[in-house]
Amino acid sequence: MRENRNYIRYITFLAAFGALAYLSVVFLKIPMIAFLRYEPKDIILTIGGIIFGPIFALILCVVVPFFEMITVSSTGVIGFVMNVIAAVCFVLPPVVAYKKWKRLRSLVIGLVLGIVALTIAMLLWNYVLTPLFFGYPRSTVLKMLVPIILPFNLIKGGLNAVFTLILYKPIVNALLKSNTLNKNDLNVIPNEQRWTSYTVILLIILTIVLLVLSYFKVV
Repeated sequence: MRENRNYIRYITFLAAFGALAYLSVVFLKIPMIAFLRYEPKDIILTIGGIIFGPIFALILCVVVPFFEMITVSSTGVIGFVMNVIAAVCFVLPPVVAYKKWKRLRSLVIGLVLGIVALTIAMLLWNYVLTPLFFGYPRSTVLKMLVPIILPFNLIKGGLNAVFTLILYKPIVNALLKSNTLNKNDLNVIPNEQRWTSYTVILLIILTIVLLVLSYFKVV
């Protein structure tokens, strides 16, 4: 009975963090470079993952972009894929690092790794997918990577990292003091490390496959 109650609370927190992340996408989009816009949803996903673990974060990294795709997005399935990849690359490193070591230093290192992973992944996946969506020649997309895609993702990742560091402690403390959060809410889903590893491996394999296909002009 207690385990069922914990799952219900877990799903409730998923819904709450997911709703906050979705609202940030709808109401807090800020135009930045060319056609790219910044929104702070990854901050919310990262803080949720710090509290509840990597699987919590992974679920939201898929669910929030899905609802974005079917409601407010104009980029369709390709935009959904890009949003999922961007969120996973930024969110997972700090969440996994903090879950393992529970130190501020590990969180900072994880956030830095998240910025690097986000930037590299977006360079690669924009090279592969942007021509499919916008119809640009791949040579044109290649010229956009350094002046547009690279600085945008560095700035986006940097802002997300700074705000995560500023906000995560106050939010966790407020939830604990208000008794909204308790220890039984944590670690509800087992084998998180294994499933997180599977996700990272799958993402790397998909990236390599698509890069090879794009190199041979299959996509």
